[in-house]
Amino acid sequence: MTQATTPTPSRARRPVLLAYGALTALGTLFFAGSFAYPWTQPEDGTIGAGVMPRTAGLLLAVLGLLLMRQELRTGSVLEGDGHVEEAAEIGADEARRVRTKLIVVVVTMVVTALLVPFLGLLPALTLMTLFLTAVVERQPLARSVLVAALVFAVSYLLFITILSIPLPFGLFDPAVWSQL
Repeated sequence: MTQATTPTPSRARRPVLLAYGALTALGTLFFAGSFAYPWTQPEDGTIGAGVMPRTAGLLLAVLGLLLMRQELRTGSVLEGDGHVEEAAEIGADEARRVRTKLIVVVVTMVVTALLVPFLGLLPALTLMTLFLTAVVERQPLARSVLVAALVFAVSYLLFITILSIPLPFGLFDPAVWSQL
């Protein structure tokens, strides 16, 4: 007679709840800070500087709350979700790989933020995308270049062409070159 194994019940994990709480807090801060900027431009009635942070902040806060609710109700023990406390279950090599990948991504984001004043926002994000897809995710170089180019094109179209949001251009700013 074989025994049926009962699956271990999922439980809410504290690090996951803290991460979702941080998302909620960040969204709330962006939402609250957006009220320092106008919703519309008084001159012509077009969208103002407060639209993007208010909308994104509200969405992020709501998403964080929904994820916290889901975690409290059902818990999460998902394969490959980056939880490394059960290193014995998933293997020490896999746990080390996940930690290394996480560290590389965080360092890449910090370096990207530091490059924005020099390169501008769009080139820095494009380089970050190229690095993450080619090096971290180990995609073929041609695919990585295509993804990075698409990120640049869509970002340019959305932020500069459609929304007319002034982004930092760094060394690519025509004002920099006109003063030389």
